[in-house]
Amino acid sequence: MRPAARTRTRRRRSGDAPASPEGAIRARLAGKRAPDLGRRLNASGYAGRLPVPSRLLLLASLAVAGCGVPAPPRPPDRPARIVSLLPAFTEILADLGAAERLVGCTEHCRPGREVGQVAWQGAEGAEAIVRLRPDLVLRQKRRNGEDPLLWVLGRAGIPVLALPSETVGDVREAIVAIGKAVGFDPAPLLERFDRALAAAISRGGSRTDRSVLFVYGRDPGVAANIQAAGPGSFLDELVRLAGGRNALGGGWPPYASVSLEALMRLAPEVIVDNVPPEKSVEEARAAWSRYRDVPAVREGRVRAVLDPQLLIPGPRLPDAVARLAELIHGEP
Repeated sequence: MRPAARTRTRRRRSGDAPASPEGAIRARLAGKRAPDLGRRLNASGYAGRLPVPSRLLLLASLAVAGCGVPAPPRPPDRPARIVSLLPAFTEILADLGAAERLVGCTEHCRPGREVGQVAWQGAEGAEAIVRLRPDLVLRQKRRNGEDPLLWVLGRAGIPVLALPSETVGDVREAIVAIGKAVGFDPAPLLERFDRALAAAISRGGSRTDRSVLFVYGRDPGVAANIQAAGPGSFLDELVRLAGGRNALGGGWPPYASVSLEALMRLAPEVIVDNVPPEKSVEEARAAWSRYRDVPAVREGRVRAVLDPQLLIPGPRLPDAVARLAELIHGEP
């Protein structure tokens, strides 16, 4: 008698983490599900077909969980081959005048010309980056935990500039840091940014302090599994700069799941539903229309928008503040 086949189950490793809110937002820009940032670089399935850097990536993927990130090499004074792994950093490069040095970016970026496309995480992403032979990689700095991709690129001898990108202050610092790293004077771009932001804030700051729920994700067709920006997030800062008040007050995480019961209790006066590409403004309005007890729905202040720029903490942030002020304070 043959023994019963054992069912193999995949257990989550103790070092793994859930997908980050930033990953969810970037995935929304492409209309895809959020990737799992907790996945380690996985060698399984690549043995026998990886090109030149295969052994490096395989060793890195096996060892990353137990090793620290090696110190990255120093980039040249004027890097000629740059890979950007964040739309905001790609925009900064373009506005500095360094777009011609870009040789690779993610599918979420808008480089303005044909460049290599790379994933922003995982073994395949690392492999594609190494193939492009960059002398500088721009990467968002993780808030906590080890970044496996940085480990791999450091082992490959590729310089990486990892910067935070979650607040207005982070945007300003990124403009300065990237400008210096690529050999361009950041002062003109920073001055334009500050001037435009001050103008946008002045248009929204004196308006009515309406409570705003900024939704960056939900189930199709219904207001369920609502993902909204809480205090301390980039989008929370945008709402406040635009003269609004976040409906998610103290006690909520920066990126929160909001139940229907919580939605009724919060009673937001404005709902900004940033609709992903596969949906439509009409779908969004229909999804919220059944919840007439919510003031934003009852008073016609559900703002369904197809505007991915609202989600990018880059040099066009002042435009996002101005647009958000219109959404919050405009008439139904």
